[in-house]
Amino acid sequence: MPEKKHFDVEKSIVPNHTMVISKILDPYTAHIAKFLHNIGISANLATIVTFILGISGIVVMVLMPNYTGLVIAATLITLRNIGDTVDGKIARGSGTTSPLGGFLDIFTDWIIFHAAFFVVLGYLTDSIIIGFLCVTGYMSREFTRTKFTHFYGTKITETNEAKDIPFIVYITRRYDIGTAFWLIPFVMLLINPSYILYFIAITEYSLLFGEVCFDLFLFIKKRVNLP
Repeated sequence: MPEKKHFDVEKSIVPNHTMVISKILDPYTAHIAKFLHNIGISANLATIVTFILGISGIVVMVLMPNYTGLVIAATLITLRNIGDTVDGKIARGSGTTSPLGGFLDIFTDWIIFHAAFFVVLGYLTDSIIIGFLCVTGYMSREFTRTKFTHFYGTKITETNEAKDIPFIVYITRRYDIGTAFWLIPFVMLLINPSYILYFIAITEYSLLFGEVCFDLFLFIKKRVNLP
């Protein structure tokens, strides 16, 4: 039997994490990752199980469009949220990171789960257009930020120009869809779920507009050699 790789809890945690909720939970989810690793759960298997939990929550929302269904869905999605942070920690802590694992994580989360959740929530609340806007908003923003990093070699929030707008940078660094999903299961039990869609759509497009304007400003600045 091959010897199991040592699990490094400190390496499993992303240093200087800016997302407040994830940072608070990191010490706990890191030990969950260690436990799963010790019983033979790989990072890719954790990703697949996480995906199944999330999709199961969405299916429950469709089949049980009532408060009981929301409670069950919220529970499954919360477990999915935990798994979403654990799979990466298993990979980092055990030294088993791979391009396949990274692609699998992005494909199951960003492309399938998040999109399916917002579209289904939009359908159930008669706000299907807003649901689609949520999807196009966060995908467009992620694409814009990725292209910016590729073009300039640094994240948009780490440029010298960004230091002149610290409050906006502070908000941008601490908000993303992953952070929102820690709160969404609880929020949809307390208020009209359609409000979640409006909040996400407005937030994503506001940040997208701001980041695109900032991209344009830097582009023009470099072209005309402004100080």
